[in-house]
Amino acid sequence: MLKSLMKTWQVVLFITASFCVNAANDARMIRYPDINNQLVAFVYAGDIWTVPASGGEARRLTSHEGFELFPKISPDGKWIAFSAEYSGSRQIYVMPSEGGTPRQLTWYNSVGVMPPRGGYDNVVLDWTPDSKNILFRANRTEFGDRNGKYFTVNIESGMEKPFQIVNGGIAVFSPDANKICFTPVDREFRTWKRYKGGRATQLWIYDLEKDASEQITNFAGADQCPVWHKNKIFFASDRNLRLNIYSYDIDSKKVEQLTDYNDFDVLWPSGSNGQLVFEKGGFLYKMNLETGKTEKITVNINFDNPNLASYYKNVKSNIHSYAISPTAKRVLFDARGDIFSVPAEKGVTENLTNTQGTREIYPGWSPNAKYITYYSDATGEYEIYLLENKKGAKPQQLTTSSSAWKYDTEWSPDSKYILYSDRTLQLKLLDVQSKTEKVIDKANEEEIRSYVFSPDSKWVAYEKQAENSNSTIWIYNIAEAKNYQLSDSQFNDRSPVFSADGKFIYFLSDRDFNLDFSSFEFNYVYNNSTRIYAMSLQASGDKLFKYKNDVEPVKDETKTAENSKDAKDQKEKKDDVTTDKKVGVSVSIDFDGISNRVVALPLKSGNYRNLLPVEGGVLYI
Repeated sequence: MLKSLMKTWQVVLFITASFCVNAANDARMIRYPDINNQLVAFVYAGDIWTVPASGGEARRLTSHEGFELFPKISPDGKWIAFSAEYSGSRQIYVMPSEGGTPRQLTWYNSVGVMPPRGGYDNVVLDWTPDSKNILFRANRTEFGDRNGKYFTVNIESGMEKPFQIVNGGIAVFSPDANKICFTPVDREFRTWKRYKGGRATQLWIYDLEKDASEQITNFAGADQCPVWHKNKIFFASDRNLRLNIYSYDIDSKKVEQLTDYNDFDVLWPSGSNGQLVFEKGGFLYKMNLETGKTEKITVNINFDNPNLASYYKNVKSNIHSYAISPTAKRVLFDARGDIFSVPAEKGVTENLTNTQGTREIYPGWSPNAKYITYYSDATGEYEIYLLENKKGAKPQQLTTSSSAWKYDTEWSPDSKYILYSDRTLQLKLLDVQSKTEKVIDKANEEEIRSYVFSPDSKWVAYEKQAENSNSTIWIYNIAEAKNYQLSDSQFNDRSPVFSADGKFIYFLSDRDFNLDFSSFEFNYVYNNSTRIYAMSLQASGDKLFKYKNDVEPVKDETKTAENSKDAKDQKEKKDDVTTDKKVGVSVSIDFDGISNRVVALPLKSGNYRNLLPVEGGVLYI
């Protein structure tokens, strides 16, 4: 069977990719805009485009297969500086604003491709007022490839000049270029919403002539992407949960909110000569910095976009998650937004969802094989859908009004309930037939990520963080709608699973303190503290490991033959008894003193995970 299942990974999955959205008129997915007078430059589909500031038909300026990013129009309007991959590495280029052959300005080796949250090397930031030098950030620091340092490069000589600032994020010149406004760290490419940690960005002003710096904002969240106009600095901030445009008055030090969007974040504000342009929800908007008036820019894009044509796509290398059927005859895959059913040996591969513009992920199979579940964002948020396992079945939406990312679903053994958690820190129980949803528990700090049903489908075991940050084992009785804490918070207990006979709960716990002394530093370390433990659910229940004590028996020769005959008779009687009748498992729990009924499995302490109960034992990694 294992060999057969391995074949499923080699199956070729195909989808027909097509896009019904008319992306030509009032196009979306526009990024990194800049504005100067009557010209707006932006990035669409990895190329540089321009459009009149009043909107209309966009003009494509670049067409290289690599990404061209971060266009900035020179103050005199003659040039566009940008970042591109023409030479095989990411460098700074300049080209005429009406289009033409790009000219390479930087030649220092780039750091190459970084993780998406790391952003890009060689990011164009601004121009000097005389339109002769380009301000850019290059990842050339000795303390990490993800940290950027500021440079200017002359468009005529190609000579670079490093700034005295150690490192920073997005920056912009003052009107006289004697100062810059910058953020000491960059996090514009990170998708952390309403983040207030160590990489939260504040705005600073650095005097390039006096070598003096001043912090001008101190909000705990994000203040980023400054634009300097006269005596005010305009920037994006999430002080009101969404990123909006704010201004800072250099003279009065007053901060004022200028936009109040609550649907999408304001991203990548940029501009000059009294205008600002930004992206919101994929569209472009411009703001008059004198009047504060904001209006949407309609951008029409028409070109032979290959991404808008229908085509067949082999998605076998895009498998995201999987679920094996109860008898292991078929396996479900989600790949590139569709759910596929694949045979282990014989049969055809079926696309069960086959939707365009919708993503279906995390398939699951009910234990009775009657239903298939998955997540779909058809409504705009991920909801749970139910698909009956028969030809021509239509999916049913089980959940509604979701507002947070959901984690893996867990079916009850009787196929009546679904268990899942989400990023609201809640653990939820879903009745499949009635479609009613109940919150079982809510965590205080960390999400609940480990949860299982009992073999009789009457209990739910899960881990939940205690006030001292240790994980504890909890249990929920479905009929009583009541929670019980099984382990105290003395140790870090996690990953509970019921034994196959329902008499024990196996779990992982950090209870071994293997003291070791560091070879390099004057301190102690505790490594490999985890072992697998079993908790007996019944006070008078069976012992997991019977006590054994070898004794030497006294041989009685007179009874040897009689004992031998009796043993033979007992065996024959035992063989005559039918043993293939299985009694249904019923789980009952004695809560009094349960945390004292814990025994360690006879394994060395180490790094354990992925507990899976089987008949007579437990599998682990």
